[in-house]
Amino acid sequence: MVRLALATVRARAVSFAGAFVALALGVGVIAMMILALWAVGTSVKSGPQRYADAPTVVTEPVVYRLTDGDDGDPREFPITRPGDLPAATVTALAKTGRTVEDRSFPARVADGPGDQVGHAWSAAAFTPYELAEGRAPRAADEIVVGGGDPSLVGDTVEVFVAGGVRHYKVVGVTELVRFENAVFFTDAEARRLSPGVQAVVAYGAPDRVRAAAPGTSVLTGDDRLFAEVDQEGGREQLLDAEGMAGTSLMIVAFVAVFVLVATFAFVVDQRRRELALFRSIGATPGQVRRMVITEALLLAAFASAVGCAIGSQGTAPLQHFMIDQGIAPGWFEIGFVWPPLIIAFAVGLFTALVGTAAVSWKAGRVKPAEALREATGKRRVLAPFRILTGLVLLALGLQQGASAMNNPLTAMSMQSFFPVPVLIVGACALLTPLLLRPVLFLASWPLSRLGAGAMIVREGVLFASRRTSSVAAPVVIAIGLGGALLTAPLAAGAAGNADLQAQTRADFTVVADDGATISPAAAQKVREVPGAEAAVLTFGELRLSGEHKRYIGTLSTWAVDPSALAATQALKVDSGSLDRFGSDQLVLDKATADEFGMKVGDKVTAGLPDGTTTNLTVAALTGASVLGERGYVSADHAAGGEPSRIDVKVDEGADAAAVAAALRKAVAGQPAEVAPMDEYLDRMRAEKQDQAQLATRIVFGLAMGYALLSLANTLVMAAPGRRRELAGLNLTGATRRETLKFVGAETAVAVVAGGVLGAIAAGLVIVAQRAALTELADHFAFSVPWASIAGIGAVCGVVAVVVAVVATRFFLRGRLLDLVGKGE
Repeated sequence: MVRLALATVRARAVSFAGAFVALALGVGVIAMMILALWAVGTSVKSGPQRYADAPTVVTEPVVYRLTDGDDGDPREFPITRPGDLPAATVTALAKTGRTVEDRSFPARVADGPGDQVGHAWSAAAFTPYELAEGRAPRAADEIVVGGGDPSLVGDTVEVFVAGGVRHYKVVGVTELVRFENAVFFTDAEARRLSPGVQAVVAYGAPDRVRAAAPGTSVLTGDDRLFAEVDQEGGREQLLDAEGMAGTSLMIVAFVAVFVLVATFAFVVDQRRRELALFRSIGATPGQVRRMVITEALLLAAFASAVGCAIGSQGTAPLQHFMIDQGIAPGWFEIGFVWPPLIIAFAVGLFTALVGTAAVSWKAGRVKPAEALREATGKRRVLAPFRILTGLVLLALGLQQGASAMNNPLTAMSMQSFFPVPVLIVGACALLTPLLLRPVLFLASWPLSRLGAGAMIVREGVLFASRRTSSVAAPVVIAIGLGGALLTAPLAAGAAGNADLQAQTRADFTVVADDGATISPAAAQKVREVPGAEAAVLTFGELRLSGEHKRYIGTLSTWAVDPSALAATQALKVDSGSLDRFGSDQLVLDKATADEFGMKVGDKVTAGLPDGTTTNLTVAALTGASVLGERGYVSADHAAGGEPSRIDVKVDEGADAAAVAAALRKAVAGQPAEVAPMDEYLDRMRAEKQDQAQLATRIVFGLAMGYALLSLANTLVMAAPGRRRELAGLNLTGATRRETLKFVGAETAVAVVAGGVLGAIAAGLVIVAQRAALTELADHFAFSVPWASIAGIGAVCGVVAVVVAVVATRFFLRGRLLDLVGKGE
């Protein structure tokens, strides 16, 4: 069977070439993405990072203990903002042996990352930091920049530190590390800038250290992870990389399966007489099926091996692209490892098997009598299994689209909404032969009134239904996915902006740079600006628990003055009232409350970021919003955090320009900007749309490439089988040029019909997203990128017509009448 399969593959090299290229490229992309996902998983460190070389770390308590809500087992949660160690404890620890006082405080070099943090240079001794250029700081005005550009050495730079701007000379830079962006000062300067000590690294015997620091957390081994700021090991930084690689992996696998199904289905249809001859000489249906599957697996094995080689070579450009576009941090690296390549190879084989399973069944049902048939055009082109699969996928897609109305935030993220276009467009692609005929009648109807030549084109399209549907299916995928994916970020951005606009009363906002905060002194100056009401927002996470300290859930919150919140925001209240919001109340969104099993009036215990606890009562539940899962507590529970945003409402009758000027003066020297709220929201929408569109363009680019490849492959495979048909057309008086025109016109009609079905599929997805987003925002500008969609259709049309004409011209070399005479 293997020898026979090898022989048939060699004999039909042209027919299988497109499938080989499609699978090789598909496995190449899959290999790259699995290598990227593997790098994400192995780059993340689960153990201590900054304190990797510290024997013992002493801090204020860093663990908040609760019991599991289901089984009652103990659970530990990190305290994200533990306080400073008492001076007496620091002194006592110094008597146990060598110690290093560890200070951490906001310190940002101008134009540097927003999350830069300052340390004393002595702290570098127990961390992975190593000098890459220059030397350690010795004077009060000298610094070392962690992961900095070597060209900075010798420059004097501005540093936002201690609530102001100071100038320091860069005397060294370190290698890049994954867990933070640091700025190192001399020990004396760090002590002056931040007198408090957050941790002490002790090198003495652990028992002596514990005895000297009662009531603290003395951490050794893996427990040192609790003292880290980033206890996820860098995972949060790589969420974008993980999402892009995962989504690309799914779309490539999805399109690859459809391309292979279409390719092998068309190959089997062209080989019906050949397969019937096998049946007539005694081959059983099972043997025919095994031969088709063996052909596919042999082809897949070679193509997958080539694809793995392509994928391993493509990781370097992928890595640079991800870093340049901000999808991954600068330290991210995709290495060469075998397991992802083995997985990609297996995915290629599995994809080929899935793509030929139904086709092999159809091949086994070919009857021996079909060896006598001459006509190959008009037969049933859709198997019951394919109809059932298409209808199931369509039902699932519509169900997923309807369920998004109950959770409209799903429609805001293409990563969450992704199953809807995949299922609906995939269903339409599978059902193309069934749906195409009425569309073809409409699309080709004008041809019936344009003379005999146009009538021949129309009848040729309608008669050769298998060929026509094979041409149309890739167009359905291209137009369907293109319309859905390119519209989605525009719709999500517009709905999100409208939702935020409806919920804000603020005229201005003061926003810290990414990862930075606004000093309490600057926040107080903003509060004192005349003619305005300011809501100072401090982010934090609460660990909510009920009776017997049973854990309920973790809630992301803004700590804000209740009266200022009411003045600057108009939250959508689902139940309860914001009038009840006070120092001992909690406001959260209804979706989270339902998840936690909470309602208005419930009492909970909240573990604050500094480790303290407070009792809160649920005052109100807010409705679905682009703000997502977010709660509000009184500013009394900021727990030592610094604000990252301040919303400002100008009093009635006050001068807005004067208020804006006063705000800029109040935050001068801070890593923050003052912007009109409308302008800020528009900019945020544009940035999010740009990020979303970049991701969708990457994903759609892969799908489009596959669609065009499938389109070209189908037309190349079809060309040799049309020799007798076109020779017969020549006998009626058509010249070679006219024959090629007929071929081009037929192809164009098939593309138009596929474009109509693709537009219908995209329309279903767009309507589903629009309906879901309407639950989030009542009125928003919903735009469809018609020009881009038309461009996709035009590209499909040009590629299809050019390939069809060129392939036909190539296979019809010589006199057409001679082909008839030779019996070809």
